[in-house]
Amino acid sequence: MDAFIPYVKHSINEDDIAAVVEAMRSPFITRGPKTEEFEAAVAHYCGARFAVSFNSCTTGLIAAAHAADVSKYDRFLTTPNTFVATVAAGIHCGATPVLVDIDPNTGNIDLAQLKYSAEVQSSRGRNVYAPVHFAGVPVDMEELEQGITDPESIVIEDAAHAIGSEYQDGQKVGCCEWSDMTVFSFHPAKNITTGEGGMVLTNDEALYHRLKRFRNNGVEREPQYLDREPQPWYYEVKEITGNYHLNEMQAALGLSQLKRLDQSKDKRQELLQVYRQRIREIDHVRLLHDKGSDQVMFHLCVALFDFDAIGKTRGEVMEALKERGIGTQVHYIPIYCHPFFMKMAGDVSAYFPNMEAYYRQALSLPLYSQLNEKDIHNIVETIKEVLA
Repeated sequence: MDAFIPYVKHSINEDDIAAVVEAMRSPFITRGPKTEEFEAAVAHYCGARFAVSFNSCTTGLIAAAHAADVSKYDRFLTTPNTFVATVAAGIHCGATPVLVDIDPNTGNIDLAQLKYSAEVQSSRGRNVYAPVHFAGVPVDMEELEQGITDPESIVIEDAAHAIGSEYQDGQKVGCCEWSDMTVFSFHPAKNITTGEGGMVLTNDEALYHRLKRFRNNGVEREPQYLDREPQPWYYEVKEITGNYHLNEMQAALGLSQLKRLDQSKDKRQELLQVYRQRIREIDHVRLLHDKGSDQVMFHLCVALFDFDAIGKTRGEVMEALKERGIGTQVHYIPIYCHPFFMKMAGDVSAYFPNMEAYYRQALSLPLYSQLNEKDIHNIVETIKEVLA
């Protein structure tokens, strides 16, 4: 191959650059109208009432848990097939993390097991559900909601992979029809980028207010929330949080990228279709998401390699592909395998047979909008060569 193909690559064009330069020349470089415009545009695109931008998705997840008053009395139910930020949101607020095995067909949380886990384990507090839309494929949120019996429960969608995807009924991920809040990521590896960044969407005005206050050092200026008579200079710090703003240049970049999100979605679906056709030619390898869907903004192309049957380790295959100019990655190391979780719960891998089977075989192949059909053919031919 002519050049190294990473497993992921951000897309920046001349329109993006022009938008950022324009923002740099404006009177505001942070906390200005461009940020508000970006928030409004994402909310409109997804069909939600409110959106609050943050400096990262991780911060957004923590802010969402904080806004919902998640506490040490609550249980934070999520998947082991995710980045640590999902679980960290609950732990930061003192909640007990409860992991639920995955559906082997999607890599998402198994909703039947989630319902069981929510029912059999008692708690003085609430159940906080944090489903992750893995690789861009949405969890069936309507089914999840129907399985919740406690009206005090909280639902926070981790949609870091899924801006641009649609639920089964055609509504956009982020509409918050079946959740209290939805959180997006704008990291360079994601579907659109602001360099670093995230956003929380909600239809609840009280949560919207709490999210904005969390982003701004706990500062309160709204007269109806002040303990004293408002004055032009006066504000109150209601809680100790931090400064988690997105700046105007980042917002300008996000706005520019949002304009071609649907175009990128179509391109990724086309590339996945080529992968599906070609991967079937290789023994002991298949795609996790082997069926197409025009509703899904595919963020990852996860292939499942039966390394035992192949006779090579995953590390050997990754190194051989890298030597031939192809980058790969693994999504994800199970949360329960990390030292921080093992210190809390010990070795619990036996409780997650589906995650264990998936993790043994998972390998993410290159997928981003700058790739073309020829690249996919070359990648597949190289995999054949490595496995021969």
